[in-house]
Amino acid sequence: MTEVPVARLTRRLADTPPDFLAEDAVVAAVVGDLLLMAGGSALRADEAVRFESGTPNWRRTVLVTCWLLADPALLARGPMVLSAWLTAPDLVTLSALVDPLKFVRDPDRREELARVTMRALALAPAAETPEQATDRLSTVDSARRHEVLLAAKVAEERAATVRKAMEEQRAREAAARYSQV
Repeated sequence: MTEVPVARLTRRLADTPPDFLAEDAVVAAVVGDLLLMAGGSALRADEAVRFESGTPNWRRTVLVTCWLLADPALLARGPMVLSAWLTAPDLVTLSALVDPLKFVRDPDRREELARVTMRALALAPAAETPEQATDRLSTVDSARRHEVLLAAKVAEERAATVRKAMEEQRAREAAARYSQV
């Protein structure tokens, strides 16, 4: 498995040119250029349409991810792998949870995008064991954090329901005792 320094990728994200953050950027053109750089062919019209639909956050996340994927070690994975990551459900989910600007401005979000991209491309973080890489990703993983928060919310709602049922039961028992006196 190829190893890539996470710090190099996070530095690349911090240096993302403003054009890759523009709301009016033509995402399909950027994706097409990336795939050509990776040795692939230009996007067909039916493929290009996919990159012009979707939420604004997803399109901007794709743009930032394209800048990241232009790193030589990532480009070497080839156009099919890169294209698959750009349309992967995990990237769509991430774009719904994180403002794309944070992938450039926030150190934890830069690390998150670098690490999830490396995982998707089957690349290992340099100088880390697989356990260390997994642990580090889990500390910055927005999707996992969102799942934990949802689970906590469900548990709290369940606990509130149980508390309410117990209070109602106590009230009924108290009312029954009072009516028997």
